[in-house]
Amino acid sequence: MSKRRLLIIYYHEVVEQGKGYSYQKIEKDKFEEQMKYLSENGYQTLFFSELSDPLPEKAVIVSFDDGLKTVFDNAFSIMQKYGIKGNVYLPTAYIGNDEHFMDWNMARALCDSGLFEMQAHTHNHTDIRTYSVEDMSTEVNTSSDILRRELDFEPTAFCIPFGMYDRKSILKLKKTNKYKYILGSYYGRVSENRLNSIVLPRIGISNDDSIEKFGDKIKGKYDWKGILQRIRLLTSNISKRYVEVYEV
Repeated sequence: MSKRRLLIIYYHEVVEQGKGYSYQKIEKDKFEEQMKYLSENGYQTLFFSELSDPLPEKAVIVSFDDGLKTVFDNAFSIMQKYGIKGNVYLPTAYIGNDEHFMDWNMARALCDSGLFEMQAHTHNHTDIRTYSVEDMSTEVNTSSDILRRELDFEPTAFCIPFGMYDRKSILKLKKTNKYKYILGSYYGRVSENRLNSIVLPRIGISNDDSIEKFGDKIKGKYDWKGILQRIRLLTSNISKRYVEVYEV
């Protein structure tokens, strides 16, 4: 019997029409339509902490990069309405220190609701390909220490900033022995027997996606794009083009 597979989708901001801070944002009405789609079509949303159990038939992780405030202000109530679980990757240096990001009280409120878990996204949100072994250890330990102190929670998943990585950076990350799951940014889904062995694919959702296109993404009709995305990453690694500025 074939192994069941996990789908991971991600957003940045959920905003009022025409507003928002992030370059990647989705308007509230479109986001609600998508959450309703998941609910009505039998998808079971999960936390990363639940991945040690066998996957349900239609397993999906709904996630948000960066911990922007609109996740608390706008996404939270919609997800409560449909019983959708969410996972937020926090760059800890920005939480409570930038008006566009959540503060720790907001993050705690999301966790206390039982509908959200917070996961790791480095401390400073920088390109991990530029890290030395010492830099990687500092970023990872600082992030984990803050999450443990503020939320009493040990992250099990690490979302790679910008989705940019190479073999050396992944080896340095794995040497920290901090995370069970490492997340990239390329189309696809992964069998449950490979969750710990590869950089996991994630599918970005855009404000331009119709509900039909959203459904097609969920069903895997765009997974072929993952090959092209990994080729672009390889090209970036060969040419040593690193991300120098964090632009949400």
